[in-house]
Amino acid sequence: MLWIHIGMPKTGTTALQGFLHSNPDFLASHGIRYLASGRDRGTGVGHLICHNAMAVDMSRNWSHTPDSQPQAFRAEYDRHRDEHCIISSEMFFGRDLSSLYERVIAPMQTEVTILVYLRRFDDFIEADYKQRAKNGRQPGGQVDAFVRERIERIETDPEYLNFGTLFDHIRDTIPDLHILPRLYLPEEMTGGNVITDVMSVLGVPPETVPLPETNANRSLSRLASEAIGLFDPRLGFDKKRRHRLARALQAMEDPRLFRRNDVLTASERKSICDLLEKRNADMRKAFFPGRRKLFPTSGRKPTGPERGHPGELAEFQYVMQAALRIVSEGQ
Repeated sequence: MLWIHIGMPKTGTTALQGFLHSNPDFLASHGIRYLASGRDRGTGVGHLICHNAMAVDMSRNWSHTPDSQPQAFRAEYDRHRDEHCIISSEMFFGRDLSSLYERVIAPMQTEVTILVYLRRFDDFIEADYKQRAKNGRQPGGQVDAFVRERIERIETDPEYLNFGTLFDHIRDTIPDLHILPRLYLPEEMTGGNVITDVMSVLGVPPETVPLPETNANRSLSRLASEAIGLFDPRLGFDKKRRHRLARALQAMEDPRLFRRNDVLTASERKSICDLLEKRNADMRKAFFPGRRKLFPTSGRKPTGPERGHPGELAEFQYVMQAALRIVSEGQ
């Protein structure tokens, strides 16, 4: 069987891909193959941790992909046809997969399952804002505009975060496939994380999974994320250098640098969840018939004052001073 893991973004995708890439022997012992084709740079060996390069080139009509790639995929799949074979890229999420099907999947003549993790709506929007802020794409002080734009989009675009419509598009693209949605809720996932949850889906006992020893990253605050984004290319900071700065801030373990649920206010969070729960009601009934709601409505209180509180400027100055100390020390 061919499994196509498509994210969604902000559901532990990188951690899962890192695990799949780093543990080929463990996977093989359980009848699992993380396909090297599409992440091998044409060498036959999986150099990259994911299949993002395929998703990028798919949007470019495969202009940068060797004509031999479909044959390489089929040959590798044929060697492992009796195993669970996996392709993974969160960049497939929300994309038109018709050319992927025609070029790569159809020649394999195999059963296909789409594996997708769904993140709670408000959590996804908050994580999306923080990532944009860290990448310098959401300059500090524009959080109010970002939230207004997202709520307006939810109210006016019926396809935004409409998982049922997404699944319909995939079915129209890839015939006779199975869609397996999972909820990205650590308290409900097998083993409490996406790695053990995916392995359990593939029949691997969670207690046998060799999890990475590194702890999951704590969520930097919104203000810390905005501060990182100010270190842009004009100051000599590319994406990799900003990433190192974020890691250094996390390593400080200063509680004033960490905060969760600090992008949306309580009223914004409720509005977003109510609208999108209603939008996804039919999908919930089809795939999760035992749930009254797709996601729980509790447990998302901010770990500090809400956005726009009087002490926010002082907090931002504190974060910037911490970042500047790291930069001055050459970390």
